[in-house]
Amino acid sequence: MNNEGFKKRLSVALLSLGVILIGITYFFLLYRNQSIAGVVAKVVSILNPIILGCVFAYIMKSTCNFFEKHLLRALTKSQKRSEKKAKRTANALSVVFTYIVWAAIISALLWIAIPQVIQSITKFVNETIARLPEYIDILSEWQKTFLADNELLRPYFEEAIIWVQDWLMTDLAPFLRSFVSTSLLPIVVSVFNSLFDIVVGLVISVFILLGRKKLAQKSQMILNCIFKKEKTVNVIINEFKFADKMFSGFLEGRVLDSAIVGLIYYVVLELMNMPYPALLAVICGVTNIIPFFGPFIGGFIGGVILLSADPIKLIPFIIFIFVIQFLDGYILDPHIVGGYLQLSSFAIVFAVLLCGGLWGFTGMLIGVPLFAVIYDIAKKICCHILKKRGRYDLVINYKMEHRAEKNTGKKKKAVAKKAAPETTKAPTDEAPAEDNGEATTAESDSEQK
Repeated sequence: MNNEGFKKRLSVALLSLGVILIGITYFFLLYRNQSIAGVVAKVVSILNPIILGCVFAYIMKSTCNFFEKHLLRALTKSQKRSEKKAKRTANALSVVFTYIVWAAIISALLWIAIPQVIQSITKFVNETIARLPEYIDILSEWQKTFLADNELLRPYFEEAIIWVQDWLMTDLAPFLRSFVSTSLLPIVVSVFNSLFDIVVGLVISVFILLGRKKLAQKSQMILNCIFKKEKTVNVIINEFKFADKMFSGFLEGRVLDSAIVGLIYYVVLELMNMPYPALLAVICGVTNIIPFFGPFIGGFIGGVILLSADPIKLIPFIIFIFVIQFLDGYILDPHIVGGYLQLSSFAIVFAVLLCGGLWGFTGMLIGVPLFAVIYDIAKKICCHILKKRGRYDLVINYKMEHRAEKNTGKKKKAVAKKAAPETTKAPTDEAPAEDNGEATTAESDSEQK
């Protein structure tokens, strides 16, 4: 009895000590937030090539698996190599073909898009600078017309116009000269650092793709070392597979969908004789990757550009954006992205806002699949707890109601499709009318059952 009491007291003491240590650590992290953030940023900057390599390898994983599958099938059919050599050859050749395909795609996109975008940006900047005196004249004419009788505001407005003219002539030009002379070197250094990280990341991604299967086997061995039960290991592996399906399916679908939308934008804007069609298409296509908010961001930026270039074409551009987003939301997105994410609209908006506020554009991009994975884990934990407490009937009832809603929706669509051709034909005698009545009564009886 004394032994058991001592163990209880020891466990309580250790638990209290753990809580105190966690509290001290929390307050230390809270008050030393800036120094810890600096250390984390330094570590991330050092590991940036490795992070980029992992990202590149994950993006190209699906292409590599596709080539490996078909190459392995072709090599095993020839029967000139053993199975082990065929796997090695297929793995190496799949990596080579993957990089050739991706290099060709990126080179083609850069060769087509970059000159058009540079030309559009140059034209936009030159025309904006050339029209600045015209805008100032418009403002001065406006103040003469509308503020002629207002003795209180007219002097301030005249001073503001004089200040803008002086700023354009005396401040902007020296600033541009000093920017070119003093800030050009840091920009060049940062560009070279980014290129170095990208090159090293590509090299690292080659090794990751070559050893991706061994890496998966080693990860499974580590999980078996940490967890004793095989069931726990299988649950974790299945969750990782689900996360991979969510991220890869969502990101690949969004990129393909945005590429198609950007191409449609470029073709239609060129036909509509809009200014800067390549620049507007790239902006709207890139921002379309962001769920829900992306089209509004792209439309706002494009609207500002058109407002400064040709305000008359702003309204057709806005109408065209709504038409494209309607087609994308009801035709392209369901077929390309598909049913990977079974989330409500509120959950998608919440994920984009939260992750976008935390991690910027990257958070907006990965926030939705990340929230889908977290939602799946929470759902499984909830089902497990309810099953342990003997209330799994709540889960069964919820699933049955959800399936019933889906089935009623499918039945309504099927009935509408069957009834559509029958309504076009006029009944020639009374027999079809009786058949229709019998059919409807039979359907109502089946629904009641």
